[in-house]
Amino acid sequence: MKKFLFFALICLTLNLNGAQIMRGPYSQDTELTTAVIRFSTDVPSSAWIEYGPKGNCSLVMANSPKQRNHVITLHGLIPNTQFCYKVYVENNRGTGVQEAQNGTFTTAYSAERKELNFLVLGNTADPNNNAGQIKKQLAQSMLEHKADFLIHTGNIATDGLLSNVYTDFFEPFKEVLKQTPYMAALGQDEYGAQRTSQEGKNFLSSNYKVINTMPWSKGTPNYYYYDSANARIIVLDTNNLYDAIFAPKLDKDSNQYAWLKNTLATAGADKWKIVVLHHPVYSSGASEDRLSQLLAPLFETYKVHLVLQGHQGAYERTKPIRSAQASKTGPIYVTIGGAGRSFEPSSYDNEWSSKYYATPHFAQIKIVDRKLSLRIYTHENKKIDALDIYF
Repeated sequence: MKKFLFFALICLTLNLNGAQIMRGPYSQDTELTTAVIRFSTDVPSSAWIEYGPKGNCSLVMANSPKQRNHVITLHGLIPNTQFCYKVYVENNRGTGVQEAQNGTFTTAYSAERKELNFLVLGNTADPNNNAGQIKKQLAQSMLEHKADFLIHTGNIATDGLLSNVYTDFFEPFKEVLKQTPYMAALGQDEYGAQRTSQEGKNFLSSNYKVINTMPWSKGTPNYYYYDSANARIIVLDTNNLYDAIFAPKLDKDSNQYAWLKNTLATAGADKWKIVVLHHPVYSSGASEDRLSQLLAPLFETYKVHLVLQGHQGAYERTKPIRSAQASKTGPIYVTIGGAGRSFEPSSYDNEWSSKYYATPHFAQIKIVDRKLSLRIYTHENKKIDALDIYF
């Protein structure tokens, strides 16, 4: 193995075409025994990864052929385990390899493990390019919180363009992404500025799919679910209801709705059920009657515990809601949308609203058996909200 790596590095020294890693490395789709490592180089380049359980990063090696967008799937991993990896590409002078780019990820937890820890972020798109310093502060604060993965509630890059995703997301959150796999719900930006017309037909494939690998499901990457420990995280695509004509339909006769019902029904009574979607079902900043009428009854029937949503440039937590009213039981709706867009004050007074802050923020969610702890932090790592849920 070491001889092969030495030979590979010698070959790279003879290549006059230098390369730099421009996006990544980052990990996605961390299942029980597999994971995906992604990164992009400024010019086509061969690349190598060394990886292994943390503390033994050079145990196994995988390679990627000469290209710009690298996707390496690691197989034969161990569940419930933190892995480390090193990415090698030729340097920008063509005289050898760059210093290795290091990263870590944790494989999914098996069902008997009843602990999980993850971060939530939303609205990193920055059309006015005025949130760069805020996002750097958010990233620095996020690094102080241990997490198994990161959830993005949508609107990753301005106008969904591949040309904007580096500045808006991958650069400011680079160090977070090196050690925290991420998954995302699709926002309207992911479908592009022409999402309402035929010109937007191939936009998602050309800009989003080429750099993202979400957990496999019937509707991936638009909608899917992810099981880890005693939680089922269900990610929906709501954009067809808001004029993205090539997004999958979401009405009672749609494939996505039938899939959602089945995914909720088969989760099991002993799992935390967490739904992630971009457009809010309940929000004091935007009226989303279509979603509340369509999805809220389903969430109540199947005892969803928590709904994570984005879109609104603010943080909001509701009381438990049942039949559109505050209740002692029912899903709690949490809007996480303050990582780049302008921050929006509330537009409506609702008796079911518990907290509302128009400020930069991210969430940390910890699950320990039948307790879920929600903590909200600003870009300055100041805790502004806390809630414990039990079932």
